[in-house]
Amino acid sequence: MLHLPPLYPITDATRTEPLSDQIRRLGEAGFPLVQFRGKPLDAKAQWVELRAALTAAAAQGGWPQVCVNDRADLALLAAQEGLAPWGLHLGQEDLPPAEVKHLPGLGGAHIGASTHGPSEWQTVDAACDHAGLGPFRVTATKSDHAAPIGLAGLRAGCEALRTQGIAPIAIGGLTLSDAHACFAAGAEALAMVGEIHRAEDPAALGWEAQRQRWGVRPPFQRGQGLALIGGSGAGKTTLGRHLAQRLSLPFHDLDGAIEACEGRPVAAIFDTTGEAAFRSLESALLPGLLTTPAVVVLGGGAWEAQANRDAVAAAGFAPLWLAETPVRAWGRASRDPNRPLAQNQTAFMARWAARTPAWSQAPMLLPFGHNSRGLVSALLGPVSK
Repeated sequence: MLHLPPLYPITDATRTEPLSDQIRRLGEAGFPLVQFRGKPLDAKAQWVELRAALTAAAAQGGWPQVCVNDRADLALLAAQEGLAPWGLHLGQEDLPPAEVKHLPGLGGAHIGASTHGPSEWQTVDAACDHAGLGPFRVTATKSDHAAPIGLAGLRAGCEALRTQGIAPIAIGGLTLSDAHACFAAGAEALAMVGEIHRAEDPAALGWEAQRQRWGVRPPFQRGQGLALIGGSGAGKTTLGRHLAQRLSLPFHDLDGAIEACEGRPVAAIFDTTGEAAFRSLESALLPGLLTTPAVVVLGGGAWEAQANRDAVAAAGFAPLWLAETPVRAWGRASRDPNRPLAQNQTAFMARWAARTPAWSQAPMLLPFGHNSRGLVSALLGPVSK
């Protein structure tokens, strides 16, 4: 099933802040995915803002990813300019999801649908990989909403969607106080408009929602091996050491294992034999680090290889994507001369965007500005004294 962040922010066109600025601000706060909803702006105004948002995100490693609400025409325009959005959210009266997948440039888009009751929960188009369930309660941001479904309806809808392999998103009048109950009912994410834009610190909302979801659905089991994936400079090695210590598991770094095997630094391997040879070494040495439960850190490009993903799955390890913002990661990686693929910012950001689809196949750990110790504490609970 599609992995989603715990909070799914939606833009609000009734605010004075331009939609593109809303998306940029939420991305900087640490949110990896934002829905672009432009109503009640006209089509031209929406296109100007969507194009600006997608252009800015592309320059920042594809962060945040953008899902377009309703407007398949605008998503198509963006795709024609090489700015294809992450996905498209469709209402019951919009284009059929299966038809959208045939539009040029949108074949790989994540398609979501709005659902409001049992008949719709049971008949979601097979082209969808996520769907909204609601409204949970009456919301001021949508005057034509259906009757609220409440917690009982949300629970029934989540069960129906999960049976179909569709990620359920709770929608409609939600606040942070609803997080635990909604996650316990089966929601994968909570969509928010008013609450997220009223917050003085949106990152704090995302952080707390993530803690609430981990409390209901931890992304791994104690004693299970972990494979940390993500981009260069995300902080995987530091996080991995802290996790290994707290879980009383061995710690392995795949890059370190390669250096020990070859007797030279990763940068030297790249310089003398090239990236392809290095990737072969990753796939050759990784299985040896997965023989017993441990915390294993993979390099930024290792998750691209199907062989490596298969090895992690066969060993019963849980992959976890440390989803740091590319800008913060670049700030760290660019200071390290031993990182061969972190010497040019434009190339770094393009590589990050290209690798994100593979990383996003794993549950995400969102720092929201917290350090690795804070992440471990939120994930595992505070250290007992």
